Amino acid sequence: MNYDTQSMVSRCDATTCRFNEDMNCTAGQVEISMSGQTAQCITFAPADAMNESQSARADN
Repeated sequence: MNYDTQSMVSRCDATTCRFNEDMNCTAGQVEISMSGQTAQCITFAPADAMNESQSARADN
């Protein structure tokens, strides 16, 4: 088997992830797991700016 090939994340729909930049994943590497028939990105990390704006709205 040839393991020299790499796959790429072509699009990221997790708009609240700190690694998402214009629907492109900027993480150095990602870890994916399966939950039933759905793939889940274990590398997901909430964007700091999103957390701050959500906190501000909750206080109002």
